[in-house]
Amino acid sequence: MKKFSFPLSRVMEWRETQVELEQVKLERLHAELRGLESRVATLRADVEASHRSLVVARAATGAELAALDAFRRSAAMQCGHLETAMVGCRGRIAAQMQVIVQRRREARLLERLHERRLADWNAEYAREIDREADELYLAGRVRA
Repeated sequence: MKKFSFPLSRVMEWRETQVELEQVKLERLHAELRGLESRVATLRADVEASHRSLVVARAATGAELAALDAFRRSAAMQCGHLETAMVGCRGRIAAQMQVIVQRRREARLLERLHERRLADWNAEYAREIDREADELYLAGRVRA
């Protein structure tokens, strides 16, 4: 009997590579989201640190208070932009996860086909061995 071969093995490998590429894209999006979250946290920490430094000094001038207020407003606006970017990034992450699910489904379809064909080939191989064993048994009986 001939050796098992799956004619779609290259396609199956290509589909698996597609899944890996899509996962890399997802990892990049997660890294982008973490970066945005980090920038928001840093901005908020900077505002809090500025506020604390003025509270500790206890003698803040009007110019310092105005500068702190301007900094707070600027940081709040930047945080708003970053949070909008985070919402967009989360949307892209959700969309990318759907792409990965679809790619995995396509790859799994070929894997199941491969498994089915291999099981069929193994069953046929076992039948062929049984036929040969029967023939050998019968040939031995004819000689005796």
